[in-house]
Amino acid sequence: MSFLKPKVYIPPAPPPPPPPAQAGEEDTERAAALSEEATKKARKKKGAGSTIVAGAGMADDTTATATGTGGTPTLLG
Repeated sequence: MSFLKPKVYIPPAPPPPPPPAQAGEEDTERAAALSEEATKKARKKKGAGSTIVAGAGMADDTTATATGTGGTPTLLG
């Protein structure tokens, strides 16, 4: 039943990539030290200073009291 199969040329699969090079001991130690340093910097950045407060400084007091919906803005505005 070859009439059911389309006559399309399918190219052969590409050859597999070469295996990755082995890292030396010095490279592994350097990578570990850089990783630890980056982790420490990331932990220092986290904290109360990076917290985003929803609605802080978003609306004036005049607009909040004029609408009559309350004084605190929400995430929806």
